[in-house]
Amino acid sequence: MNKCWEAFHIMDAGSPGSRITVCIGSRNPAKIKGVVNAFTRFFGSVEARFTSPETGLPPQPIGLELIIEGARRRAIYAAEKLGECDYSVGVEAGWILVMGDYYDLEAAWIHGRNGVDSLGFSPVFKIPRGFAELVVSGARRELEEVVDEHYGTRSIGDKGGFISLLTKGVVVRQDLSFMATVMALIPVVNRDLYRDPGLQPPASSQR
Repeated sequence: MNKCWEAFHIMDAGSPGSRITVCIGSRNPAKIKGVVNAFTRFFGSVEARFTSPETGLPPQPIGLELIIEGARRRAIYAAEKLGECDYSVGVEAGWILVMGDYYDLEAAWIHGRNGVDSLGFSPVFKIPRGFAELVVSGARRELEEVVDEHYGTRSIGDKGGFISLLTKGVVVRQDLSFMATVMALIPVVNRDLYRDPGLQPPASSQR
């Protein structure tokens, strides 16, 4: 199998021949499942290709701009590396600081073949202060190390994620990637609404 990319097909109830190609800037199974599940909700059939980019960012991105930039770089890398992509997607997880506490957030960046880009976010959840301090202080490189040590798990970020432990399995990591990607797809599947900068309120609301 080509070392640069792998592919698999997810078939849905769409019409034959409507397959699109989605290139994903990650080999993380949870991210891939979340992205593919999101696209299959809107498109009949998806061919997914994926590759691991070097984003040049810290293992644990902190700050909204850094998280967005990580997602963007992943999407652009996938587009350039894999080629022939209808859509390229980057999903980046990181922390944002809110009222003195760190919250985990995933951002999804979608880059279309037509050059149009779109951004979406997952729900956020609070990181325990003790866990956050170990990463911020430099004692640990990223959250996954702290979680694996505390719970005795291994590579939890590639599986259910920290969120699966905190919610007792009610929410898993691929759900966060799914939601971030769905939010990013909103302008993609509603192009007419988002294309016109001069959109006016309905006539019934004008007085």
